[in-house]
Amino acid sequence: MTISLPLEDGPSDPVGFADFMAGLTSKSLRSAIGDLWLEDLEAKAEADDRSLSNECVRLLRETYLSLDHKPAASEVPAAAASGDAALGVTFQESKRLPIFGWYPYVEGFSAPYVREVLKRFDARRSVYDPFGGSGTTQLAASIAGLESWYCEVNPFMGFVAETKLNASRAARGELERSTTLLGEFRRRLDSELPRWAKKADLTSYHEAFPGREFFEEQHIRDLLGALDLAASVAGDDSAVHDLLRLSVAANAVLASNMTRRADLRRRRPDEYKNRVVDVQAMLSEAVTRMERDLRSHPKNAKPSHFVAADCRQAPSEFDGAFELAITSPPYLNGTNYFRNTKIELWMLGFLNSERDLSKFRNQAVCAGINNVSKSRPSYNTFADVEAVAEQLDAGAGDKRIPLLVRHYFSDMSDVMASVFRVLEPGGRFVFDIGDSKFYGVHVPTDRLLEAIAESVGLVVESSAVLAKRYSRDKSQLVQRELVFRKAS
Repeated sequence: MTISLPLEDGPSDPVGFADFMAGLTSKSLRSAIGDLWLEDLEAKAEADDRSLSNECVRLLRETYLSLDHKPAASEVPAAAASGDAALGVTFQESKRLPIFGWYPYVEGFSAPYVREVLKRFDARRSVYDPFGGSGTTQLAASIAGLESWYCEVNPFMGFVAETKLNASRAARGELERSTTLLGEFRRRLDSELPRWAKKADLTSYHEAFPGREFFEEQHIRDLLGALDLAASVAGDDSAVHDLLRLSVAANAVLASNMTRRADLRRRRPDEYKNRVVDVQAMLSEAVTRMERDLRSHPKNAKPSHFVAADCRQAPSEFDGAFELAITSPPYLNGTNYFRNTKIELWMLGFLNSERDLSKFRNQAVCAGINNVSKSRPSYNTFADVEAVAEQLDAGAGDKRIPLLVRHYFSDMSDVMASVFRVLEPGGRFVFDIGDSKFYGVHVPTDRLLEAIAESVGLVVESSAVLAKRYSRDKSQLVQRELVFRKAS
């Protein structure tokens, strides 16, 4: 289709908006308007009483205003030439999309990117994500009419994915009942939250995090009271109950004394000086968004299915089952993916204390320094990996780092072998990964994983740069898309 775009900024447009639009490629324009199906875009235009072109301009304006950096005219063509415009391939661009943005997942990746991959490889039957995370791959597949399967070791993230995929699908199937209950929750929050908060039991909070003071007492009482209210409102409607529980968990860190950047940490005294915590308002806004998103969710969205916690050990019943696998695995960067969600894990009953985090780490791919322990099994060795690890043996100040590198690639070899097994002949594995640097030693993660993939029988089909990244010492790193194929 062809749309008309203005050549100059209008009276109500932000400065540089016309130049931004002029620099977009077709692909980056699709991403900037939310990568909607044509039928959905036409329905939005009709509902807003706009022409199709005007509706596209409105969505582009929203995207431009949401960008942290407004590109100057001279920067736009170069940014757009990468195929990703200024939007990148991270979860940032998924936050504003219906249902995708219900939980702010720092480690998540781009819904429009997944949609592009599904189209590029003409997926028609089955999609698999061995690192399911917050469900981006699965939800993109569901909206495109494809069933999906996934693995996820973090039970809270599994809950997020199940809620965004299957609970939302069930709630959409009983739309009037679901929105009525969500509306009742919002109304009762206004009038009843103080009463529910007052009788909230803080015993499990103090036992799980003794002396940590992650929350002001009133705020944690409000959150726990809201969970109790959610159970009262939802009754036997498990789908609505899960939606309400997610609305509370998704706001837990926002209402706490913590902040989540690369890692969960305590807020510094100079951060968020004007922050006002209003739990009732936060939850009301989240549930209002859920009501709106359910109404726009496709009626024929497909379900998603849990395969296993540990993607290195997918059950044999799935051998040869999937035509396409898409994932963004843990990067070799030291991030502790379980500690980052410890508040939500506790809040929804998945752990009783911080000591329980170790049982999850021991089941996960060894990607962070806290995963390195004597209890981990022996690792597979690879000549190319050893060449890098030996440099770290000699130069790393933290002697766990070379062991981390060895375990990471050993674990990833098991992941590759498992994915090879569950792919059908001719199936593809699309893989988003970044390289790393420790103590001045570059770890070419993409190249090392290509060699490991070939050792398990996968064919390297392509490698392309998705985005530039930077290490702590400011040297340049890259984010790459690797495409592997299982030979027919």
